[in-house]
Amino acid sequence: MPRVADRKQKIVAEFRRSEILAAATKVFGNKGFEATRMEDIAKAARLAKGTLYLYFNSKDAIYQATVRQALVELAALTEEQVRKESTIAGKIAAFLRVRVAFWDEQQSLYGVILSLSREGQHRKRSIAWQRETVLYLQSIFTEGAKSGEIPEQDFLGAAWAIMDTIRGSSERRIYTEGRSTEDDTKFLTEFLLRALQIKLP
Repeated sequence: MPRVADRKQKIVAEFRRSEILAAATKVFGNKGFEATRMEDIAKAARLAKGTLYLYFNSKDAIYQATVRQALVELAALTEEQVRKESTIAGKIAAFLRVRVAFWDEQQSLYGVILSLSREGQHRKRSIAWQRETVLYLQSIFTEGAKSGEIPEQDFLGAAWAIMDTIRGSSERRIYTEGRSTEDDTKFLTEFLLRALQIKLP
């Protein structure tokens, strides 16, 4: 069995790593990816630069871990709300509501993700991150088809279309004076339910 000292060291390391990612989220959001330096993240996390390198070997490694942490949190929030719904219409509404609200609260980080996702070296990684959610949506559609709530169609294409729609509405709220999250969520939900021919409860 692990010694008490080893367990304590692991807990401290995990806590320190969480602090680094929380600091990195703020720095990336405020300065953008390109302008951010390892020194900036270390300062925000109240660490020596050398200590920072004990946990991450590059700025890109910190960025990937920061985004992954946000995605894990978002996936958990989404699953929690979707499970409360008994119909596919309710599940899609919950899915949209959670994601629109989450990225609205994380606008600075989302802006960095959007800008990097357009660059060649980051594009494939961005799509890979989205694919996990797309497959989750596809599974919701498949379940709805079995219950007769949604007609058979290209569920994979429909899932990608929903992700693209959410990204577009979130981007407009970041860079322009778009509609409120409540108005956007209401419109997107009604529009997508009609487009997918989902039966309303």
